[in-house]
Amino acid sequence: MLNLDYECMKYAQEISKISDSNLENNLRKALGVLQEDGVYAMFLWLESKEGKNIRKILIRLLNESEIRKHLLTNSSNFPEDFSKFCEKLREIARDIDKLLFVKKLLERTLIYALYHTKIGE
Repeated sequence: MLNLDYECMKYAQEISKISDSNLENNLRKALGVLQEDGVYAMFLWLESKEGKNIRKILIRLLNESEIRKHLLTNSSNFPEDFSKFCEKLREIARDIDKLLFVKKLLERTLIYALYHTKIGE
């Protein structure tokens, strides 16, 4: 059985190590966009702002084999290329349960990363 909370913690710690003076602010904004506007909007925001490093780590979270197998119908993974990533995200969005699962994982990871940056100050 996969401990999803552990995976969220692991990737949150990795995010908190990103060298960026605006990291806390970017995490707060990404979390706000995720909660208010959804998964796709958050990834669009991360792509258009200084959040590309955050996006890359979140994609690695989604590519964990035990997580990915519940999201994608074939053995493919979430690519780094943003347009191809969006295609995979559209595949997930067809199933509301999968989309809510992804949202919860991302939300938990961003919250943990935010708290981690607070103790690192």
